[in-house]
Amino acid sequence: MWSFIQKNKNDIIYLSLLLFSVLIGPYYRKLKTVESKKWGGSILGLLLIIIVSGYSAVHPILSALLGIVVIKAATIKYCHILTFFFMFGYLFFFRLADKFGFALSSGQTNLIEMIIVLRVIGVAYEMNGSWLAISRAKKKDHETKDIKERDDEFLELINPDFIDLFHYAFNYIGLLTGPYYRYRTFDDYFRLPYSKYVDCFGFTINTLKAVPLYVSLYLAFSNIWPLEYVLTEEHNNRSFLYRMMYPWVLFAAFRQRIYSGMTLAESVCTSAGLGAYPVQGRNRTGHGPTVGYLKLKQMSEEEAKTAQYDFNTVESMEVWGCESVVTLRDSMKVWNKAVQYWVAMVVYKRFPIKPLKIHAALFVSVVWHGYHAGYFFCIYFCPFYLMAEDIYYKLYYKEATGMKKKIIGFIMWFLRSHSESYQAAAFLLLTFDRIWIYYSSVYFYWYGVWLAFLIMGLILNQFHKMNKPKKPRETDKGEISAN
Repeated sequence: MWSFIQKNKNDIIYLSLLLFSVLIGPYYRKLKTVESKKWGGSILGLLLIIIVSGYSAVHPILSALLGIVVIKAATIKYCHILTFFFMFGYLFFFRLADKFGFALSSGQTNLIEMIIVLRVIGVAYEMNGSWLAISRAKKKDHETKDIKERDDEFLELINPDFIDLFHYAFNYIGLLTGPYYRYRTFDDYFRLPYSKYVDCFGFTINTLKAVPLYVSLYLAFSNIWPLEYVLTEEHNNRSFLYRMMYPWVLFAAFRQRIYSGMTLAESVCTSAGLGAYPVQGRNRTGHGPTVGYLKLKQMSEEEAKTAQYDFNTVESMEVWGCESVVTLRDSMKVWNKAVQYWVAMVVYKRFPIKPLKIHAALFVSVVWHGYHAGYFFCIYFCPFYLMAEDIYYKLYYKEATGMKKKIIGFIMWFLRSHSESYQAAAFLLLTFDRIWIYYSSVYFYWYGVWLAFLIMGLILNQFHKMNKPKKPRETDKGEISAN
């Protein structure tokens, strides 16, 4: 028992601090004034950083402060670009600190630094995005009505001062492991009455109830089927089927760990009431309300008391979706949704070269996770599988019904799960030499399977197009009716 505690000391401390952050939520909500809440949240956040990181706390604290200085020193027209490159530049320095004569930080400090990067860059893009939308509305007054109907929130200029940016960067809610939420969500938390009337306790209990199961499964999987076993000679002497399927249990253990952390992180938000919005806003992870935002802001206290709420804005994982969806494309939509929202809004939608949008998004996702080869192997190979998957989905699954759809769905689910497990092995092994040991033990077979599926899919798709009945042309229709 003692050896287990020693081995997992950092994780136990981190888990304890997450639980503490959940328990402190009701008391944090009771703080009377906006200023006391803001300062209380920031001081608690700074204390958590120091407890987790020790001397390494200088990195997340310094990077956030310098990032805020960059935002305020630059014009709102360019602050997002300058902040993006500065924060990722510091992230590289942080992870390569040993090359500059400094000690490397723990994995837990790395998680905090990753969240700081998302917050500081995210708010700079919010500021710039609101400024661009208002500029467009002023130039084209006749289009203002259309803009309001599409997304009325952007008609408000988002331009917080230094102190508000400080509070947003360091507030304890979501600081340890997410989820990412926008500055607008943070600001709404203090200015709108929703957190006073939402059933925070009920939502928190409902969110937490599965955590013991996730933790138990993680401990069981990781102890019975340890990661390091794939690097041993004993593993290499096992049957090919055993070696091929071993990543399933590795990825299963990894999923349980992620589910545990993300669920606890969501519970920190629900316990404090951050991210609660009335359901009529059609709230989306990361974004918040997608319709009628200005009407929601004008909601009276009486209306707020009787409103129905959700915490979709801070939902990171759809656990059942992660386990059950048929395609990798759908799986990506329900996995770590808050970070995916950030990547989509900051990188994909803003990248100027359309054919390279997806590559830019994937590259930023990789470097945000780290510089190890495993992240590239895992994340950058998704599009190749998606190319084949999309073909089979359209040819056989999309229009299928009944038992045929269930059978094809199971086959696609199995292939999707196997692909994710194969990629996750690289993500977990991290370094190229360790990845090579495992992949060579299974002869890199899945890359061959991917290629064969893709080639066969392209051939089948072409054959399907050739044999598809052609629609009669207009002249043909006229001739038919005349006859």
